[in-house]
Amino acid sequence: MVNERWNKNEEAIGISLPEQIAKYILKKIMEGDLVQGDKIVEEYIASELKTSRAPVREALYLLQVDNIVERIPRRGTIVKSFTEKEIKEYAEVMAGLIQMAFDMSKDQWIQSTVVAGVDQKLEALDEVFAERKLIEYQQKANVLTGYFFEVADNKALNKFYHESVYILNVFAQVKWKVETMEHFHPQINRIVALLKDQKIEEAKAIVPNLLMDTLE
Repeated sequence: MVNERWNKNEEAIGISLPEQIAKYILKKIMEGDLVQGDKIVEEYIASELKTSRAPVREALYLLQVDNIVERIPRRGTIVKSFTEKEIKEYAEVMAGLIQMAFDMSKDQWIQSTVVAGVDQKLEALDEVFAERKLIEYQQKANVLTGYFFEVADNKALNKFYHESVYILNVFAQVKWKVETMEHFHPQINRIVALLKDQKIEEAKAIVPNLLMDTLE
């Protein structure tokens, strides 16, 4: 049986065991415990979660379908490495998705609950930025970006976002530096301010260059 403490995670409710395990592995990738090229050993994951290897194998298949991991002959399953061309393409798609989220949510930013939610997430981002905690900053930035899609309230768009964001996170583990964060932070603050002022087109205009700049 899966580790009881982990299984009580709110995100695990209502999804299959392989999906839960896939989310667990994705979390390890996002937090930097697994990086590009690392081998994912089924028995280690099964041991950590106190489950059998069968659902772990299914979880790895789900991640392979989503292009997060790949199977290498005689080596096993590894966290996939991406070319810069592939990452650029994903960044371009992500920019388009964020712009679509802004369009879909443009009537929501006058609501006090929506504004309070984004302010709370931006405050958390500000705190880790002040402490120059790079990994924590990337995680909080993902939470903030995810909120844009939550406000947009479009299931299909949200699904496309989550399929792309993990791939960009894998790349960010290698490429992001403190200087990247220092360039990104004032721009994301500017975007939030524009959304709150109902200046959607101006917010959208910042997104493509901001994402592409983080790839350098």
